[in-house]
Amino acid sequence: NPARRTDIRKAMRGQPGELDSYRGEGGTVYPFYTANEQSFDDDDTPPPTPMWSNLPPPAPPETASRWKAVRKQISVAGRFWSAGQDRAEEAAVSALSELLQGLVAQGALSLERRLVEHRDTPPGAVWPHGWPPRYTQRVLQLPLTEASVLDLVADLSAGALPPLQYVAGLLHAAKASLAQLPNVLRHDVPTGCAVTVVGDLHGQFGDLLHVLRSRGFPSPTRPFVFNGDFVDRGPASVEVALTLFAFQLLLPNSVFLNRGNHEERSVHALYGFQRECNAKYAPDAGGAAAYELFSEAFEHLPLATLLNGKVLVLHGGVDDEMTLEQLERLPRKEYAVNQANLLGTGRPGLVHPHMRARLAEIAAREKELRPINSALWNDPCAEPGVYPNRYRGTGLLFGADVAAGFLERSGLGLILRSHEQVPEGFHWPYGPGRHLATVFSASNYAGKTLNKGAYALLGATGSRLSDPALSPLPLDAAPGAAAPAASPAAEEEGATAEHPFGGLRFVSFDADELPRLRVAQRQEYLLASTILVQRDELLAAYQAADW
Repeated sequence: NPARRTDIRKAMRGQPGELDSYRGEGGTVYPFYTANEQSFDDDDTPPPTPMWSNLPPPAPPETASRWKAVRKQISVAGRFWSAGQDRAEEAAVSALSELLQGLVAQGALSLERRLVEHRDTPPGAVWPHGWPPRYTQRVLQLPLTEASVLDLVADLSAGALPPLQYVAGLLHAAKASLAQLPNVLRHDVPTGCAVTVVGDLHGQFGDLLHVLRSRGFPSPTRPFVFNGDFVDRGPASVEVALTLFAFQLLLPNSVFLNRGNHEERSVHALYGFQRECNAKYAPDAGGAAAYELFSEAFEHLPLATLLNGKVLVLHGGVDDEMTLEQLERLPRKEYAVNQANLLGTGRPGLVHPHMRARLAEIAAREKELRPINSALWNDPCAEPGVYPNRYRGTGLLFGADVAAGFLERSGLGLILRSHEQVPEGFHWPYGPGRHLATVFSASNYAGKTLNKGAYALLGATGSRLSDPALSPLPLDAAPGAAAPAASPAAEEEGATAEHPFGGLRFVSFDADELPRLRVAQRQEYLLASTILVQRDELLAAYQAADW
């Protein structure tokens, strides 16, 4: 963005500029983030810092070595600076930003460890990997009652996990319940009600609690659709999954769970859920069985939910051959994403010799299961047609013509999907009200992206936006309170729409810590810019310190 690059150059020269935001296409204002953080806008790009890690934090280097490392980084940044090119300037700021983040993180982690030794577990804390979780002594009996589910949510929100034996019982029941469901669930919103569609949560339990506080707990008059990617990257995937399974068991006709690409075993084994399970339920104490039970339950999750007979809610997208009928008849438990990646290489020489004879069989099976891969992995794009999604490594990119063709073949009116982090929490990639919308509910995704979260409200067939059920106000708002005015960005994106199949409204929300993070990031950027401007003086000072 030219305006943003101008602000960067001004900052490097010590001139004032809009350092905390930049203006995108159509006048939309986005919070400022560095080149490294801007590149992290896709759901399946690993975050710069994994949310869970088996590796201990590195020990701080000796003072002289640290300054030498800093001097080397400054020297590299100086060479970028001398090039005098916009991209080189951004790369220099990004390199310095990463360096500063590392130094600050070392000091903050050391301070936090010293503090935690002298304090009790604060209420509401959800311990990350390496800190001992707490367990409640409450008995979780099956079949679940409303009181037992609310007690479970209260315990989880207070940082207390249910014991392993009760988790195992809940997951066995969830697996049995999900196995009886069809691939595509169907639900007609009752008159005077609205269904809440929640996008990716990614282990961010606070965002789930915010949605439940805003809309109320699920009930026959308050149905919910949770559109996949419940786990990975966030610190509380176990808590999110247990809460959703409990509500689905309690209200199977009002709580609908769709499968996301992160509910596939090879994905959540890589992006943190397996390590989180092992941290919260130790493998040597039977905790490995908990992860296996979660994985088996995920395999039985339905692929999509059809609302009011016209709105298809699925996690990823569609392709140029896919039909709703195909999606309904495929054996969803047999799908595995690793087969798609294996065949995508096109190099039989890399396949185990014992498997070469089965390549034709595997390829035929992969083609049959392609609609499932599309439903979990595909992304919309601006160009017409379909293209391999090389960024994710599997799935396709599809244009507006492909989305419109699928809707026409299937007799549908709208696709509501998730799978991609977007700045406002929702987005119409083909233009407001056209064919498909994205909703993403993990605010400040993975603690890095500063995005808003959002959820969607869909009323009954023929409902209007003026209906009380589609009000954007939370349930605990004061009587007579006025609805908040929509921001220019929300109006441009299409926060509201009225269709024959029902009124549709998107409600965005910020992470609680977002304002603080924006301030910290602006300070970090100013410091990085100052270092670039004063590079000669700093190099001289570091050299003097080394000697």
